[in-house]
Amino acid sequence: MGKARLVVVATVLAGMVGLTGCLEDTSVSTTGTTAGSAQGAAANGSTGAPAGKPGSAAGGAKQAQYGEVLEVRKGGDVAATLSVAAPKPVASFFGGASKPTSGPAFATFIVSFSSQKQGFNVNPFDFFVRTPEGARVQPTFGCEPAFNAATLGAGEKFQGCLTVDVAHGNLVYTSSLFDSASLVEWPGF
Repeated sequence: MGKARLVVVATVLAGMVGLTGCLEDTSVSTTGTTAGSAQGAAANGSTGAPAGKPGSAAGGAKQAQYGEVLEVRKGGDVAATLSVAAPKPVASFFGGASKPTSGPAFATFIVSFSSQKQGFNVNPFDFFVRTPEGARVQPTFGCEPAFNAATLGAGEKFQGCLTVDVAHGNLVYTSSLFDSASLVEWPGF
């Protein structure tokens, strides 16, 4: 009986260690460059300063511009770069079968990551739009190629289309399904 309890305790502890590895301290800072004309609008007014700690003054989120290339740091090391193109309105998807419920069009964003470390995770649910009323709107199905969840290898690039059923708001990146603290926020659309 004692041996079985030891195995259970060891398994729980191993799971907790694995989970805490996913919850490394994450921050975002600018690289001072833009993703180029194919990616979106040029950045303007970037400060180059790293984002504040989550939960600090002004929400702790770095204010970014569409097309700006950002560094995502995990545990102090650059894990990936991230860029988001300015949103485009799309009236419907799937031959008109899917229409927005929150306004005249869906908001669609092209999101690009370039991993610097093995095992960098991307997930569409790390992004949401905060409406002017303060509601949180998660991504939905829509544009292709869709931005899906993936684990990237070192040097691997990943790009996909993120669709949100919302008329206006600010795009927000949290970097973790388990973290509600905003790391980056892009201007309202």
